[in-house]
Amino acid sequence: MTGVDANASKPQRIAILGGGIAALTTAFELTSQPDHQQKFDITFYQMGWRLGGKCATARGPNDRIEEHGIHGFLGCYYNALPMMADVYQALGRKPDQPLATFEQAFHQESFMLMWEFRDNTWKQWPFTAPTNSMSPALAADLAKVSTVNQWMHAIVDQMANQFMAISPIFFPLKLLFESVMDKLLGDSEAESANIAHLLDDIRSWVRKHIEPLIENNDAMRRAFIMCDYLLSLLIGTVEDDIRTKGFDSIDNENFSDWLTRHGAAIITVSSPLALNTVNLSYQYPKGDTTRTALMAAGCYLHWSLRSFAYLGAFAWLFEAGTGETIIAPIYEVLKKRGVKFEFFHKVRNLKAAPGSDRIDAIELDVQATLFDKTTGAEYQPLTNIKGLPAWPGHPFYEQLEQGADLQAQDIDLESYWSPWKPVAQKSLVAGQDFDTAVFAISIGAIPYLCKEILASNEPWRQMVDKITTVQTQTMQLWFEPTSEELGCDIAFKNPTDTVIGATYINPLDGSVDFTHLLKWENWPATGGPKSLWYFSGAMDDNDPPPPLDDHDYPARQYARVKAQCIQYLQASMGPLLPKATTNYLNPPGDPIGLDFSVLHQYAPTDPPAYGTKRFDQQFWRANIDPTERYVTSPPGSTAARLKAWDSGFSNLVLAGDWIYTGLNVGSVEGTVMGGKLAAHAISNYPALKDIIGYPQP
Repeated sequence: MTGVDANASKPQRIAILGGGIAALTTAFELTSQPDHQQKFDITFYQMGWRLGGKCATARGPNDRIEEHGIHGFLGCYYNALPMMADVYQALGRKPDQPLATFEQAFHQESFMLMWEFRDNTWKQWPFTAPTNSMSPALAADLAKVSTVNQWMHAIVDQMANQFMAISPIFFPLKLLFESVMDKLLGDSEAESANIAHLLDDIRSWVRKHIEPLIENNDAMRRAFIMCDYLLSLLIGTVEDDIRTKGFDSIDNENFSDWLTRHGAAIITVSSPLALNTVNLSYQYPKGDTTRTALMAAGCYLHWSLRSFAYLGAFAWLFEAGTGETIIAPIYEVLKKRGVKFEFFHKVRNLKAAPGSDRIDAIELDVQATLFDKTTGAEYQPLTNIKGLPAWPGHPFYEQLEQGADLQAQDIDLESYWSPWKPVAQKSLVAGQDFDTAVFAISIGAIPYLCKEILASNEPWRQMVDKITTVQTQTMQLWFEPTSEELGCDIAFKNPTDTVIGATYINPLDGSVDFTHLLKWENWPATGGPKSLWYFSGAMDDNDPPPPLDDHDYPARQYARVKAQCIQYLQASMGPLLPKATTNYLNPPGDPIGLDFSVLHQYAPTDPPAYGTKRFDQQFWRANIDPTERYVTSPPGSTAARLKAWDSGFSNLVLAGDWIYTGLNVGSVEGTVMGGKLAAHAISNYPALKDIIGYPQP
């Protein structure tokens, strides 16, 4: 660990490379300490004009929110949720301001819509998780969900309460569950053996009494799958002694092999319940959804167990866009605390002499410079939309000397394949410009930015080789009709619920009705869209990316995503939005394909747009840049993850969901854990015991 020199007369100079959530978390934790301004002098170096990394948000036509994908927190984000509660408290917005408090910025959601393919058609599997009274802002509640035993207890509690609602036949099962619950919080070998015996009894009962009833009975089949799945998780946890040996002990095994080894039925292993975790985290080799998902069993089990031990509700969704709800508030707090931000500074190289234990210098490309040359002048990145600080879809050109050229050439300063040449270069020298650097840029960029380190450092090479990343794709659709008018069946949910769809048709297998975001966009009082849906999924990259001087590559990939999105809409909307098909609206016609006339057009076209041409005014995105690629967790990768303090360089700390976090799954929660671990490496704060999910001694 780098530590803090208690005798130093000047603050430790921290250079944070990158502006994603890991970087922001690191700075937030460092500046949450007493006398932080005497301890730390923090400067961010961020490419382009906005912060957020894979969670960056922009505003497009009519101030519509445009994201990298579908974002939200699960109720088991034990580190991310409390941090955001602290952020909003530190933000100190006035009561009459929008999203003034944590409670106003997030809303709880318990409904999820899974999909089964049965009898040659897609069937909805609606699932509503019970809520509880726990709050992410209370340390006492966090203590109730911080151990493997407590996660197992939560699973058993949910099963015991839910199955009685299906049929009285489950009453004996409820009694068996209660017997397990009485023993779950013990740690002795005798109690573990007793739990394993009871769990086997329960599975035998399920196989005998429930399995014969599942044919042509949706409720019983799903009850069997849920019992079989959760029992397999519990049995595997006990039989493999995860409570003692830890999740890492099974990370050389694939999740599906592990479930099968512990007795899960094939109908269970291939069910949407079991596949939710791998779909949510894009665990497909090279992003290719035609291949079987690969995910380290320990990562899978850790994520799956804790997802049942949530705080308050299964999910906590953002009341506005990610940029407005998460990124801008953290930025504003850090600015208030004296943190400096150097936008338009792209890291080019980390210099380290062979055999050296220090980073000698950080080389940067300066992408643009400010008109304002006064001392201390900084780029002002935020705009105000309906009272909310927000991130624009492009730089504020009027603040930049090169603004006119950037605008005329429509330059994307966030693209590694951009033709734009740096206007200057800068070198940060160790001991002169910084004391400690935090590498908080995603692992996909390491081969481009750390060539000298990779040439001489075997642990770094192993890390880059074993921890794979994938491209993703997303689209957002603004519809003229409401979701109900499009056929979204609300009979299976409360009218106020958000439809969170999972395990639907690949590759865009995730979908969410985000209509509630429309109020933060600027549409006409009449004639604007009435519903908004997001779709997201993996995107195969079986062909390696081209050299960075292939400046047309982004355009080709965006065209590819557009074609895939249109094809997806033509082949999959019938089951999801049955009243949005051509055959329903303008019969006779396609019974499963979207009638594109339901898409909202924010600007008139001449001639009028018909058919698939109406897609042109929607939003789609190819997440292809090295910093945008999703970090996966294939078997054998956990051992290759470096810890925040184990970079091999005394003045370099690592941060991100790609370092060793204990969770080791690509997610905002993993990223926040990575940022907290980086802050700990620098300052011993927060304590490791306070980073929930990190293995304790």
